[in-house]
Amino acid sequence: MRHFRSTDKRLKSLSDWPSMVPTFAVCLLCWGLCYVYSIGFPLEKKTITMPLWLLAGNLLGYKSGACLAGLFIMVIVSYVMQRITDIEMLIRERTRLPFMLFLLLVSTNAGLLPIKEVSIALLCLVFAVYELFYSYQSPELTGKFFNIGVLIGVAGLFMPQILWFMPLFWIGMYQFRSLDFKSFMASLIGVLIIYWFVLAWCVWKHDYFMFSALYDELTDFRFLSIEIVQLYQIGTIVVLPVLTMVFFHVKTDALSNSVRIRQLIAFLLNMAIGSVGMIVFYGEDLDSFLAILYLPSSVLIAYFLENIRRIFRFVLY
Repeated sequence: MRHFRSTDKRLKSLSDWPSMVPTFAVCLLCWGLCYVYSIGFPLEKKTITMPLWLLAGNLLGYKSGACLAGLFIMVIVSYVMQRITDIEMLIRERTRLPFMLFLLLVSTNAGLLPIKEVSIALLCLVFAVYELFYSYQSPELTGKFFNIGVLIGVAGLFMPQILWFMPLFWIGMYQFRSLDFKSFMASLIGVLIIYWFVLAWCVWKHDYFMFSALYDELTDFRFLSIEIVQLYQIGTIVVLPVLTMVFFHVKTDALSNSVRIRQLIAFLLNMAIGSVGMIVFYGEDLDSFLAILYLPSSVLIAYFLENIRRIFRFVLY
């Protein structure tokens, strides 16, 4: 089945503007406070820090540069996720809720400001989701699956735990009927080729710290505990009970959507569940995995809210 692409010729609705203005105001206020009070600056360096993030941290040594780069990346991620929603028509009515929700959730989490490793990982991850959705029931598009592998591999250079999401994409490929031997190998080679170049660099430099840091990050399991949770994170953790409601709503309202929409929404649900699992196993990086959770949650919550509004409207009229 050929990928269906919306030409996006529908008239833009103005109904989102009353909620967009205060949302953007809150986001700009958060970023403004981040700049004024130097929140998250100098850039955080953990005990185990990937070399590429150390390089990026040195390049973004100025407070203004770090804030602008962080805000720019998050806006791009929000925009791409909104485009995925529009192109795939995941939500029946035109809305900017996914864009606003993601930007609001990220901006109100002080642990993600101004920029962290997960910011670059999110940029790679959202483009990987775009490539996966584009290849729906198209196993012949091996270039798309290679791109997915490369994007996950690059994200792993900044945040190695992202590599655990690669099996999730293989499950998604299977659900979308785009998984065969060629597509699987293309995605696998895409991941491996990144680390082949890294290995060549390490051999040339006679320094294997990047590989040792990669292994240490992947195996550094620190389970979530109540002592780890900070006060500013409590507000964003309310996403979890909302996602529970979304899960039951999707299961009970599944037949009202096409098979394609159900499968795409199911992948986003699996991605959210995987992010929750990462939060449990890597509790020390709670902020980072909350940011990854925000990515599918922004679409899922918007999907839930729009469906609830549609049901209320149907009952009233």
